[in-house]
Amino acid sequence: MGKKILLPTDFSKSSWNAIQYAIKLFEGRDCDFYILNTYMKDTHGLNSYTLLDPDEAFNKLSEKRSKSNLGDILIKLSLLDTENNHRFHVLSRSVPLVETIKNLVNTMKIDMIVMGAKGFNDKEGKYGKNTLDVIENIRKCPIMVVPKNVTLERLKEIVLATNFNVDFNECKIKYLVEIAKINNASVQVLSLSNNKKQSKQQKKNKSLLKEHLKGVDYSFNILHNVKLSTALSCFVDIRHSNMISYINKKPSLWELLGFGKRNLGKLGYFKDVPVLALHE
Repeated sequence: MGKKILLPTDFSKSSWNAIQYAIKLFEGRDCDFYILNTYMKDTHGLNSYTLLDPDEAFNKLSEKRSKSNLGDILIKLSLLDTENNHRFHVLSRSVPLVETIKNLVNTMKIDMIVMGAKGFNDKEGKYGKNTLDVIENIRKCPIMVVPKNVTLERLKEIVLATNFNVDFNECKIKYLVEIAKINNASVQVLSLSNNKKQSKQQKKNKSLLKEHLKGVDYSFNILHNVKLSTALSCFVDIRHSNMISYINKKPSLWELLGFGKRNLGKLGYFKDVPVLALHE
């Protein structure tokens, strides 16, 4: 059965690179790619009577722009040397992004979301707000974040960052294993140590991970007494790894209220390496 890949776009360079990356990543696989754009009226300064008018000119203009830009993407895709078993569909919705994606994931049984790391107005050196919102709110399928500086080269090595504090059931890890097998890539499991012995649960989780990684070239790596973002950045740079993955734990109430870094933020920002979030 073919894969269903959702590709949200705001028509930025980052989102276009994410579309191309997804196509390259699933080269040779039967896939339906759904390219989604959402548009919403800016309600700032508008009164309730204006908001109740569904035929208001702004909505019509936004819809026209959305569909026109999606058409342009289809034209650009037609000029690429894409696979015969890759099919492309466009979706234009006037519903908030996260709400739309939740609905599509549930109704269409989406296998994976691949999206840009940031939009037009997001700050340099940080992942965009929409990207973070999608990762924290959509938890039924994995999400890949692709920066605009990514190169469309063959995937050779995936770094899985973990301290073995979460159960590695098959549902969580199967997408990582599948991507590694499709691309004949190795998996480097990177963990940090503060010189304390691993707990029984951590040892059990490590054994489970070994079971799920059968058939994949993998190895375990430990770095001592260093911050996660620093360790990950140095490891990726030295080895020239070209994908990072992690288990995205449910955010705490503290994080939901805006205090403390979200899980993706704790890894640091990678301007040219995609990140795959696997949900707890």
